[in-house]
Amino acid sequence: MTVSSVIEINGENVDLNEPCNVVKALEKQRLKVAMGLVALIIRMDGEEVTYSRADVGKLDQLIADYKQKCDQASGAAGRGRARRVRWI
Repeated sequence: MTVSSVIEINGENVDLNEPCNVVKALEKQRLKVAMGLVALIIRMDGEEVTYSRADVGKLDQLIADYKQKCDQASGAAGRGRARRVRWI
């Protein structure tokens, strides 16, 4: 049995192997959840998770996780401020 990498986020099919697309789909739904318009339902392999307005913090963490994966996939990871150490 193989596990599909495609999940459904409120009716939108998203491939988990494309983390940037996951971020876009989650952020789009976060706006709706934050405005109280809908609850976010994610289905994958028969499992279902529902995020409601009370779970926005968890949704934010999920978005942050996928942003990090997106940055790694696109080569943006590891960029940051240059640091220099000076010994006296």
